[in-house]
Amino acid sequence: MTNPVGHTQAGVDTPVTLINAFSVPLSQGDRFLSRWQENASFMVGAPGFRRARMYRAMSERAEITFVNVAEWEAGTALDEARRNPQWQASVQRVLEDPELDVVARPMVYEVAVEYTPEPR
Repeated sequence: MTNPVGHTQAGVDTPVTLINAFSVPLSQGDRFLSRWQENASFMVGAPGFRRARMYRAMSERAEITFVNVAEWEAGTALDEARRNPQWQASVQRVLEDPELDVVARPMVYEVAVEYTPEPR
């Protein structure tokens, strides 16, 4: 059974990053990734979507086993994409999957400080 955590509305016209940390038993990792890819496929074509990456922990001791980082041109674009009924149904399939025990921690962030390499 999945433990859902609510989504925060971004509500801004500036770039945002959605970071979602997942706790997933290692034995369910492949099933989780399959469900996540289905879910992400609805976001890829949404206006304002820049890119998404899913990171997998390299240690079996990790409490947070997967981290999704998705970049959006604007928070309002992310908010609109979340209204997509197909995406909502895909999320529901994850929540109702009896073979998944997932805790998700989604949160929207904006850049507070940024460093880039100095030109050489």
